[in-house]
Amino acid sequence: MELTPLDIRNQTFHKKSFGGYDPEEVKAFMETTATAFENMFRDRTNLTERLKVAEERVNYYRQIEKTIQDAVVTMQRTINEVKASAEKEAELIIAEAKARAMREVESIKRESENLRTEIEQLRQLRTNYFIRCRALIHSQAELLTAMENDQQKQFEAPAKPQNDGYALT
Repeated sequence: MELTPLDIRNQTFHKKSFGGYDPEEVKAFMETTATAFENMFRDRTNLTERLKVAEERVNYYRQIEKTIQDAVVTMQRTINEVKASAEKEAELIIAEAKARAMREVESIKRESENLRTEIEQLRQLRTNYFIRCRALIHSQAELLTAMENDQQKQFEAPAKPQNDGYALT
């Protein structure tokens, strides 16, 4: 199940009669978390769209490469009918087109890999964010427990008589 910002905003906590969570702090935390989730979802959507565009480009350049390969076959038939000088000129044109297509394909592959790397980095950032949030919640729970224990000790400790410096004899 995927947790959405709306799920976080709609989350409710039951109040305890003594020493419960501060509803305002919980609500502020939930709002911060929801905003972070919204940002991550927006970034993920943007990256997904960029990856889709990059993959479409790769497919486009593959089609160009196939078209160029088909053109090469056709040119070879024509070249066989043309003089030797025309053969050399056509081969140079084909070689340049292939090199340019290969450079374009390699460029798109690099861009696609960069996008995948960015996505992985964002996933790692999200994981680290969850870890930090869990640690914060855990430390806050420990702090509340310690405060409750201190308060109970104060109520349980008998009141000591204060010595005002004057001794009764």
